[in-house]
Amino acid sequence: MGFRFLHLADLHLETYFGGQPETRERLRAATLEAFDRGVEYAIEHELHAVLVAGDVYDDPLLSLRTEGELIRQLRRLVDANVWCLIASGNHDPGGEPFRSADIAADLAPGGGDGARGSAPTGARVHWFRAPQPEVVTISDVEGHPVGIVVGAGHPTPTEASNLAAAFPDAASARAGATHLPVVGLLHTHVAGASAAATHDRFAPSTAFDFHRHEFDYWALGHIHARQCAAPGLPVHYAGNLQGRNWREMGSKGGLVVDADAGAPATPEFVRLAPVRWTRCSSTIPSGATRGALIDHLTRCIEAERAWPGEEVAIRMDLKGAHPLARTLRDPDELNGLGKELAARTGALEVELLGSRIALPVDREELRNTPSMLRHALDLIDRARTDDALLESIAPETLARAADHSSESVLAYLRELLADLDEEILERSLQAPEPGTGWSDA
Repeated sequence: MGFRFLHLADLHLETYFGGQPETRERLRAATLEAFDRGVEYAIEHELHAVLVAGDVYDDPLLSLRTEGELIRQLRRLVDANVWCLIASGNHDPGGEPFRSADIAADLAPGGGDGARGSAPTGARVHWFRAPQPEVVTISDVEGHPVGIVVGAGHPTPTEASNLAAAFPDAASARAGATHLPVVGLLHTHVAGASAAATHDRFAPSTAFDFHRHEFDYWALGHIHARQCAAPGLPVHYAGNLQGRNWREMGSKGGLVVDADAGAPATPEFVRLAPVRWTRCSSTIPSGATRGALIDHLTRCIEAERAWPGEEVAIRMDLKGAHPLARTLRDPDELNGLGKELAARTGALEVELLGSRIALPVDREELRNTPSMLRHALDLIDRARTDDALLESIAPETLARAADHSSESVLAYLRELLADLDEEILERSLQAPEPGTGWSDA
């Protein structure tokens, strides 16, 4: 049996959350709930350890209540003979002025965590707070060594050095215990990883740093997208524990790993986050009544659930043709429909986008029918590619609103043309004003 552990990262307890006010409140609780699920999973499956690769919380935002909950969960692991190893990241730096130092002191044997009737919390908890790598041997419930974890932490919020470069190679970390797998634990920005461009380059590293160490697994944090960060190598980001906004869509959780010496470990994803951010598109039925439209969108939301009862925050792009196109593009109307759909489906949040909804008009037939509307649409089409025509029809006051250079004036005028044909169609065909014309019949 190998070294079995749960790889978590980027819990960001009490960090900033996106969405509406009620969504933000739910996500604060959801992140703690996800961590609780991870602890429960480790205990139920009798794992040897939980490895957390940094950013457990955001230092200046951490409340005493959440700090107490974190310590309570660590005690649960210790009481179940499960190790917990944490590497400080840029949001929870390990230096003396920061909270990690105080928490680590409370967790130390004889510290101030106030545990009664529990094993010393520090006996199976190790917090990597310094940039110098430390080697920790993990034992099973009977005290037999099962694996080795090498870790380092960020002492400050802006660590600029390559911490991975200072790690010992696997042979040195084993110190003769060749039967034990070696696992690296680090919060790092790996060059070339997916989504790396959207994250700060703290503790920057490259694939070469991991190749030369020959570890059996690397448990990384910092990039919130779950992935293998170095193709062909056992170097993995677990992603963040709970999605925080629309940019962090998809199922979130941790990676379960069974590591053996000399055999690169392959992790298995386990879903832990109770809330999933997702996005989809839906073609709305043309001419549907309000009730039929709500029924249609309800079915679309239910189809997005990965499992019954899953909480979703869903962004839905509406497209298609509808007589109430202007109404269905109005932000207030869409917001009201979204709230109604959330209440009806149990979704945490529903955001509707209607920019791709148009009037049900046969434009080809319209262009072939002599009318002032046809001439107006032709003029708009020609002006999009004919600079001289565009300048000749531009009102002087609008042209002066832009920069004085010719290129910027033309660019500005083309922006004004972007949706002008749709607006002319709506006005000419007397589309209903927002808030009118709905029928449940």
